[in-house]
Amino acid sequence: MYLKGPVLSGKPEARFEAYARAYAGCGSLPSTSYRRSYARMYEFLASQTHGTEKKYRDHWLARPGDIIGRTVRLEALDKTRHLHEFFQITNGDAYQENKSYDPKDIWCFREAGPFQNTDELYESFVFQHQRENKATFAIIEFLTDRLVGIVQLLDDDPNNLSISIEPPIVKPANEGTVEQIEACFLLMDRLFAMGYRRIQYSVDSMDSTGKKLAGRLGFTQEGILPKHRIVKDSNRDSIIYGMLNSDWDKGARSFLFKKLHGAKAQQQDSARNAREAETEEQQNLLKDRQAAELWAKALKATPE
Repeated sequence: MYLKGPVLSGKPEARFEAYARAYAGCGSLPSTSYRRSYARMYEFLASQTHGTEKKYRDHWLARPGDIIGRTVRLEALDKTRHLHEFFQITNGDAYQENKSYDPKDIWCFREAGPFQNTDELYESFVFQHQRENKATFAIIEFLTDRLVGIVQLLDDDPNNLSISIEPPIVKPANEGTVEQIEACFLLMDRLFAMGYRRIQYSVDSMDSTGKKLAGRLGFTQEGILPKHRIVKDSNRDSIIYGMLNSDWDKGARSFLFKKLHGAKAQQQDSARNAREAETEEQQNLLKDRQAAELWAKALKATPE
């Protein structure tokens, strides 16, 4: 566990409670090492001040299933919570501190868009999940609670433990930023911790921004599929990238963790994971030895 920061005055249990909240919020499916790493980072972020402790605690009580990162959190996409703001940040108009832009910069490589109104957007692939093996997450900037964009998972294949992640759709100001990268990291880390063996990333061969993101995330190019799709009446040649669980465990995760949280945090996380894995192995060996001794005693006590 982290639990290395100063104790918050009046809240001596705040760090332990934060760790426990995050650990419980992961559910039972992800690996133990992932849950501990996730909970350590959450505890560190949540317990910096009384203000952060209250914000993280209140948010967890309202939405315990959200995936929390340093700069962003991931929420299941919802019409009521996200439709209007997502339209505002992707329709090309000036919005808040962002200047106007050509919406084709966002939608030119997507199967639909730009959209004229929220009704069109709601009826599009963004919000309509006819396929059961698809999920969409809103990317929320944690500091401001503003919507940054969305990221989608497609082609979930639990039998073969593979899934696809689409290039996130974000407002132009967030292209290539830490928020976009962390959103992908949070999903990839959770997926591999749940036992997935391969994550695919597919992008239009003309999409230079999408190809750059693949490199920033550490994906390996696996091939090109000519005329893979028809997008807006045009041929799309798709570049296929892949990330394997073995690549993730052997360095890709550490590379991204270091990029997001710094070298010191990455070293501490790796060291703690190694110590915890060693402790777990010792405990398992002890349990096996105790079970063997009990079995031997039972055999001796059994009359011939």
